Amino acid sequence: MEARNMQLKINTKTLAAGVAMAALSFASAASAGTVVIKDIQGVWSSQSPTGTVSTSGATSTVSWGTPTEGTMKSSYSFTSASAPFTTTLSDGQSAGPFTLGTFQHNNWPVTGTTLQTVRLTVSGVVEIDGHDINFSGFVYDFTHVETPNEGSGWWGACALGGYNGDSNNKYGCSDQVKVNTNTFNNSFTFGADTYTIDIAGFLVGGNLTSSFITKESEAVTYKCGKKNKQTCYDYTSHAFANTADIQASISMVTSAVPEPSTWAMMIVGFGAAGAMVRSSRRRGALAA
Repeated sequence: MEARNMQLKINTKTLAAGVAMAALSFASAASAGTVVIKDIQGVWSSQSPTGTVSTSGATSTVSWGTPTEGTMKSSYSFTSASAPFTTTLSDGQSAGPFTLGTFQHNNWPVTGTTLQTVRLTVSGVVEIDGHDINFSGFVYDFTHVETPNEGSGWWGACALGGYNGDSNNKYGCSDQVKVNTNTFNNSFTFGADTYTIDIAGFLVGGNLTSSFITKESEAVTYKCGKKNKQTCYDYTSHAFANTADIQASISMVTSAVPEPSTWAMMIVGFGAAGAMVRSSRRRGALAA
């Protein structure tokens, strides 16, 4: 009897240790994770019917046209966010919105063939508790609507509203940028957790939009005098920002697993069942 009681005590201690380890394991699985969105980059491609792509530092640019004055071509640029976005997420939580980068239409007066369509692919790295995971690109298809700078008719009516020279078309009629977002979310798994990055859209003047008007900039050339039969020139530019921030958010969901208390009850149940079977076998052996 003493040996049986001692064995039961040992089994009980072992069982308690198992329960504690199970509870600790699942408590750890449910803990919060530190998430860093970093190393964002944007790449232009599929430009049509014209466009030259270049990259300088964090900025990728597609440019087109022949400048009417100075050296400024019209262009689209994407500049990656300068600082990583850092947050802490637990099961069911989300964070954001945060900025992946900034789109800009450098709307200078040009002649010749102009851009009509182009694709921007944005990708980056998600760091989770020190582990880097690359997320595949978010794809945006742009349609560029170029309008005649001088407008039409006697008063220079602009195709997108207003007149050449008014407050919205000060240096020529405005153009339009249209964006079609092909990828709205991107999910990946780390351990038992599933993370999803969702694209909120393009933020212009505090509003999310898929289409926005971009004002025409101006490059003016002034003669600054003649000396010794040589002419010098002074270039003055008036530029509008014409920017839009690409906004996103990130969320985390832990895979469905039994609660620690449920696992503890299961372990206790299995242990008790095993003890009953062993006890029954011993009684059977003694009776024989």
